[in-house]
Amino acid sequence: MAFYDYHKIVFCYNDNMTIKLIATDMDGTFLDIDGAYDKQRFDTVLSKLAAKDIYFVAASGRQLLALESLFAEFKDRVIFIAENGGIVKFRDTILFEEKMAFDKVLKIADLLRQSDYVMHDAVLLSGAKGSYILETTNAYYKEKAKHYYENVQVVSDFALVDDDILKLTVNFSAETVLEGEAWFNRQVQSVRAVTTGFESVDIIPRGISKETGLVHLADKFNIQPSQVLAFGDNLNDLEMLRYAGTSVAMSNARDEVKQLADHVIGHHGDQAVLAYLESLVTDF
Repeated sequence: MAFYDYHKIVFCYNDNMTIKLIATDMDGTFLDIDGAYDKQRFDTVLSKLAAKDIYFVAASGRQLLALESLFAEFKDRVIFIAENGGIVKFRDTILFEEKMAFDKVLKIADLLRQSDYVMHDAVLLSGAKGSYILETTNAYYKEKAKHYYENVQVVSDFALVDDDILKLTVNFSAETVLEGEAWFNRQVQSVRAVTTGFESVDIIPRGISKETGLVHLADKFNIQPSQVLAFGDNLNDLEMLRYAGTSVAMSNARDEVKQLADHVIGHHGDQAVLAYLESLVTDF
């Protein structure tokens, strides 16, 4: 791990490794503290990357609808890995999708709601057409859901949902989020919990991760892991960062992420990923 000197960034990291794909987490990494980014700067970076046939991938625990809304002006120029690897979309084509059996979703939701780790029914189902929370969820979680998800629908019973579900999201307290993740993973073997924020945990099919999405893209575009540059900040980014030939953590990242990464850069609130990419493309 090393703190990165922007003035020494070069496009070819060594004679045998040229970057062909850049993947970045969103919240806590690419996006600032308001969940936004400088679109003019990003447009310039995207154009320079495209000129060198370098793909840009938004890799997030957010649902696909939310990512497409976030990058509405750039939808045809950005590849999406959504739902922590549960779905991959390139332009108008779904390259990969892993749905969860609905009866299993309902059982998992019940298990979470009955646990001592989850308060106020803070459970959300993330689907292809929208996202779903219960009437009994408190106002805080309802507002939080709207910040990260599109088409948030309040239902009286999850059994009434008619959609393909790709993951569940649950809110723990900051003090119990890691303990809650470990508790869930001891209860259920066919899916797994991954920490995505300092209060949030996603429940996704076992074997699915952001790395899964990168593998599908690498196969499609004939890209080697050594040609991948990845940015992240939280535990659900670990597989992606291990896969990438060059891994970069934010200064605000969890310690486990910073210890794994090849480089540590600035804070997401300062749009450090954009600054890094701007330095990367200055020699183009």
